[in-house]
Amino acid sequence: MVLLRHPAAGWEIRPHTREDASGILSVFELCLEELPRRKQKQASEFERLRYLLRTSTIPVAVEPSAGLIGFMVLQADAGYVSHLFVDPDWRFCGVASGLLNVGRSISGKRLCLDVDMDNPGAIQAYERIGFQETISHGLPGDHQKRLYGPET
Repeated sequence: MVLLRHPAAGWEIRPHTREDASGILSVFELCLEELPRRKQKQASEFERLRYLLRTSTIPVAVEPSAGLIGFMVLQADAGYVSHLFVDPDWRFCGVASGLLNVGRSISGKRLCLDVDMDNPGAIQAYERIGFQETISHGLPGDHQKRLYGPET
């Protein structure tokens, strides 16, 4: 079942299947290379993601020749996005925006997410599509801030 299609870029978003697990983990591993603080905790990060693969709503973005190019882990009842990662080769192609639009449709709520402070590219991307910080949170050393998306 296709949830969203981007005909010009050639990708589509659909619910994940068991067969997507290795692609999701590959994109995640590739993106962790850009986040040294998280890379240090790679084993626990992968363990958490493997758990979420079994318990969460996970839309995936796929392109026929490239395979899985992005994914989002959504806690639909809360409108909370715990993970959103896009293969670096597919950034600036609307994949993250598409995933967030699908997430908003699935949850029917305003989305929120936590973003690492040491990931300025992600912060700028979220802000460009209408996400705003409403409160700083976390314990010292968390290095994250919470962003809220546009109203539904």
